[in-house]
Amino acid sequence: MIHVAQWGRSGGGPLFAWHVAAALDASGVPVSVSYAADAEAAPRFMDLGIPSFPVRTFSTRAGAVLGLPALIRQTLRLRRFLHRGDATVVVVAMEQLWLSLAIPLLRSRRWQVVTAVHDARMHPGDANRIEDATRRWGRRFSDTALVFSTAVRDRLVADGDFRDDRIWQTVHGAFGTGDSPREAPTPREVPTSRPLTVGLFGRLSAYKGIGLGRDAVAELRRRGHRVRLHVVGDGDRTLVAGFDHPDDRVDLGWTPDERVADVVGSFDLLLLPYTEASQSGVLAFAMGLGVPAVVTPVGGLVEQGRDAGCAVVARSVTAEALADAVVDAGEPSRYRALSAAGLRAADDAFSWRRVADDLVTASSGGIR
Repeated sequence: MIHVAQWGRSGGGPLFAWHVAAALDASGVPVSVSYAADAEAAPRFMDLGIPSFPVRTFSTRAGAVLGLPALIRQTLRLRRFLHRGDATVVVVAMEQLWLSLAIPLLRSRRWQVVTAVHDARMHPGDANRIEDATRRWGRRFSDTALVFSTAVRDRLVADGDFRDDRIWQTVHGAFGTGDSPREAPTPREVPTSRPLTVGLFGRLSAYKGIGLGRDAVAELRRRGHRVRLHVVGDGDRTLVAGFDHPDDRVDLGWTPDERVADVVGSFDLLLLPYTEASQSGVLAFAMGLGVPAVVTPVGGLVEQGRDAGCAVVARSVTAEALADAVVDAGEPSRYRALSAAGLRAADDAFSWRRVADDLVTASSGGIR
């Protein structure tokens, strides 16, 4: 049995874990899950109808500390749950403070503990000593890492977190597929009767290059292109303080899981002007919805965008290069090809079925 664990309450971690567990179950692989009982995605996990172990976590910093005795008790109960289920692999689907701390107690000769490392290092501007320390702790006691880009794999090896032969690699599955009762998407056509809506979505953080994205759109306008900029997210709101063009739209606040596909799907083009990156869950959403993207040439964005065929990679991390890439992506035949390629990738090379198959093969010793 493969056990999928993710104790986050919101965001991409629980959604990622749900997709992995659902794909394993659909493939006929015995699978169980543990998740935060109050997670946004908790109803999704319950609807899977597979063996599950909900946990009570925390919602405040004080709760994270005061709840440590409960963490120990819950982890020991989870061990017994895994023994009864004959687990052979425990996949920590995304690093999370309590779950990383629990990994030493989860170790067993009966199963491998595999930590999915989405980001080898914390992003610039997101530095947090406690979170960084717990990630290092969890990695130290994990048997194997699971990564989703060569860029992350190489960084883990360079930093000494894992030997190369202790790393499994797959892809980040495409979100947006099966996330709401919409019809299956078809390849898109670039709009010709209205301005192109360029969208930025996600947590507002320094490494996201939000100002760079604004400057790229300003450059497009200087060149005479009709463009609307739509920013959706929450976080450091000072990063959008200068968005005052009449065609700019900024929607601040948390976007619930069930709304993400609708938001990303409302963009004509997803812009990821990141100054540092691993791979992107937002790009995984765009791929599954057939929304073409433009990305900077950093980290795992390059291989994710190019391998899926859904994104134009800018030649450099500059506003001018991003503007050039948007013009390229907006050419009608190019736009249609990017959209179609993303949908094909979501159904095949970047499908959750592929992720499940890779996990089964890796756990059987077939691949690294």
